[in-house]
Amino acid sequence: MNRQERHCEAEGNCGRDAIARDRWIAGISMIAGAAVGATVMYFCDPHRGKVRRAELQQKAGGAARQAGRQMATKAEDLLNRAKGAVAKAEAAFERGEKLVDDDIVAERVRSHMGHLTERASDIQTEVVSGVVALRGTISPDKHRQLVDGILAVPGVKGVRDLLVSAGSGRTVPAST
Repeated sequence: MNRQERHCEAEGNCGRDAIARDRWIAGISMIAGAAVGATVMYFCDPHRGKVRRAELQQKAGGAARQAGRQMATKAEDLLNRAKGAVAKAEAAFERGEKLVDDDIVAERVRSHMGHLTERASDIQTEVVSGVVALRGTISPDKHRQLVDGILAVPGVKGVRDLLVSAGSGRTVPAST
């Protein structure tokens, strides 16, 4: 009978679960002690220990610098997103207060159309009192996306959709 079992009988709590748990803890402690000892031997080796410690220090420093750069990048991105949100809010507030010139709205629409469709040059635009008239041909899958995108342009109050879906057989109305 080992020491642990004698101790168990003296206290009166000799369940198999208690003995198994104690053995399990002893095994884990032994493995952890062996791992700590091996690590100390690895880094305190008289021949290569100094080089290993220096290498570990360099790798830790590099990881810290990389983490710092990533944090700075994330912080800059967050700051830029906040600035963009503030600018959008200010633009929305200003949009309701002042009238935007039709020429400016037309330039904004032409610029934004290049992001929404590949064939922006096939579409003619005309702006009257903030209402954009669109004439030309467009692919059926881009039609709704273009109209919705133009409605989101600052200064646009509405869209007159005179677009023809490419391949529909209809002719495009002439610009007047």
